[in-house]
Amino acid sequence: MEWNERITVNPEVLGGRPAVKGTRLSVSFILELLAAGSSERAILDNYPQLSQDDIRACLRYASESLEPPQVPQIRNLLDDKAIPCDVLAILSQADAEFRRHDACGGSRLLWQAVKRSIQHIAVKRGWPAENDDELEQVIERLGNETDDENGGLNLIGGFGNALAVRDNANGEWLCESDIDFFAKLMPPFIENIFAAAERPAGTV
Repeated sequence: MEWNERITVNPEVLGGRPAVKGTRLSVSFILELLAAGSSERAILDNYPQLSQDDIRACLRYASESLEPPQVPQIRNLLDDKAIPCDVLAILSQADAEFRRHDACGGSRLLWQAVKRSIQHIAVKRGWPAENDDELEQVIERLGNETDDENGGLNLIGGFGNALAVRDNANGEWLCESDIDFFAKLMPPFIENIFAAAERPAGTV
């Protein structure tokens, strides 16, 4: 999906600010809602003139309006409808922090995106996911839902990498090349979390 299918810039609408076509809702307003913690479902309920594709077009517009991403895999996730918009918004904020050379801030937001992703799955499954131990248990249980042993191991390994990112946010102990390496692993890990959750139990 190209953002220009759904985003318009008209001098006669909202003073020329980018807006969702057919509405008076600006891209920046939608992004502010996401940044403030509103879920995609809440936004769609409160603004029925919007669609899920409209929200994702706002994210893509913002992504492509900025400098090339520090973590290029983030842009690849924007059209993945299995990933909630609040997670995508956190990932975009993380990328902005890395571009500002704030490794701690970027790592903190990447960990937050991982944590939020796991909690999305936990809510659907009715599993607890408040602390790090419970988050890890969600990942283990998700891996056990499939007969794909490698898939389960990849999820567990991905969670270990996420913990390294979390620790970096707390103490900035990783060197620059390691930060770059671990940061680039987080978007695919998040994608794997939601892909595993969509896969029926017992399938590869």
